[in-house]
Amino acid sequence: MYARLVKAHLKPGKFDVATRTLEEKVIPMLRKQKGFRDELSFLDEDHKESVSISLWDTEEDVRTYEHDLYPKMLDTMKETFEGKPIVQHFEVANSTWYNIHAR
Repeated sequence: MYARLVKAHLKPGKFDVATRTLEEKVIPMLRKQKGFRDELSFLDEDHKESVSISLWDTEEDVRTYEHDLYPKMLDTMKETFEGKPIVQHFEVANSTWYNIHAR
């Protein structure tokens, strides 16, 4: 399993718009993607920074999403982001939810 981490700074006053857009537009599109498993979103206590982690079956699924759909996601969220989000990729080493154990 692979994880894709996205860190973004939110524009002031855009917390409600960001969470609503994630729930109503982004997550439904993610659910239609091959290999998509889950999306976890976090906001700091000041609602200035967000971190999202999406989980995918394969690295290829992540790359396909990034190439085919992520630019549209960025456009969908542009009203809420301040600057360009930082994206990182990881192989999942452990998960109690998905029963994954380190090699």
